[in-house]
Amino acid sequence: MKPAFRRPPLRKLLPWALLCVPLVFAARAAIDYNAAPSAAPGSRLLYDPAAEPTGELGSSAAGPSTGSVQQPVVSARTLLKLTTSLSALPNQDGAERRLLHAYAEVAAGHLDAARAQAEQLARDYPHFSLAQLLLGDVMQASVGNPAGFAAAAPPALSKQQAQQHARILEFRAEALARLAAYTAPPPTGAIAANLVALAPDVQRAIVVDTARSRLYLFEQRNGVPQLEASYYFSQGKLGAGKTQVGDMKTPLGLYFITRKIGAKDLKPLYGAGALTLNYPNEWDKQQGHTGFGVWLHRTPPDSYARVPLASDGCVVLSNPDVRSLMADTPAGSTPVVITRHVQWLSASQWGAQRQRITTQLQPDITRSATQGLRPQDALAAASAALAPAQTTPVNPGAFTILQSPGQIVVQYSAADSVANTPGNTLYRQYWAQRSTQWQLIFQGSVS
Repeated sequence: MKPAFRRPPLRKLLPWALLCVPLVFAARAAIDYNAAPSAAPGSRLLYDPAAEPTGELGSSAAGPSTGSVQQPVVSARTLLKLTTSLSALPNQDGAERRLLHAYAEVAAGHLDAARAQAEQLARDYPHFSLAQLLLGDVMQASVGNPAGFAAAAPPALSKQQAQQHARILEFRAEALARLAAYTAPPPTGAIAANLVALAPDVQRAIVVDTARSRLYLFEQRNGVPQLEASYYFSQGKLGAGKTQVGDMKTPLGLYFITRKIGAKDLKPLYGAGALTLNYPNEWDKQQGHTGFGVWLHRTPPDSYARVPLASDGCVVLSNPDVRSLMADTPAGSTPVVITRHVQWLSASQWGAQRQRITTQLQPDITRSATQGLRPQDALAAASAALAPAQTTPVNPGAFTILQSPGQIVVQYSAADSVANTPGNTLYRQYWAQRSTQWQLIFQGSVS
């Protein structure tokens, strides 16, 4: 008589089941974000599009390692710490942190604690689809089915099953994007290289990283941008790099918030508020890019968040996150940089970059602002004999300077003596890199 097969206890099976949970086997983290090397002599003056995306200065901090340096896998214990205290900014999404903490409890083998947290999270956020899916996974594990939502698809699927599995993979991508904000956050005190300088009257700046589905909010304090909050977002169904109307992509470039729209002026699709962007800007127009209506907006009332690729081209955040952004973010002068990868600089590196770039471009920026240099005039052909415009000279220290590969945008305010208008008028310059020279391609008022 054959001995009866004895099923091992569920809690012993659980660690193996976790191989199917994407938040465990895909997590990568840098252990010490404070040991940042200083900028080397002769380093890049401007943003280098060929540079590897960095989360830790000088090394990759997200995604698979492409060099010889291998990054450690995050343990369940470390993940628990990350989702409770470490790397959590003051304004971090509380629902997101609770979701990942529940996953960490699962990874640690604390199934009862994970179920209790998932149940409470689902009650508090009934429209948070990923939280509902987590609860279902934990409940299945509780009755002996620990496959997890990332289990491999069967070899043959019906059309309906294939659609369901594709939806599961979208949730998996959302979970991984959210996890990366904790396991591979920006270095402590780091500043996005795109923010070269902010004028004293610019309170906030927004940097959108499309590769990580992460929006970073900076507050200017004592002349230095400081990372204040980090939010998950959803972008265009076909990713980033918008060039034409209807291409289902989110644009890449240097933009500004043009206005704030409240709930009473919006359709339910856009949630309870929106921040509009000046896409297409003058750079986009000269590149032949078309399209309109690119916003930072909320989700519909029946949804807490969207999967990473889900919009028609807008940047879509959860309702609490957009509410936080709209509360203290003014329209007009607030910059929004949308980039594929954020290059992070330490405070000293950022200060050195600001000094180098402003020293290099300030004479041309100031001359163009005070002399009315025509956009079609190359810098090399600029002459002091140009007739001066009727504009009060601007303060060089009052420039907002943004950069992305091949372009720089400068924003400043000045009094217009011709129009004799009260207060200052807001102006922008768009500069394009032509070999080793920078050429002004547009200058004009925007207010």
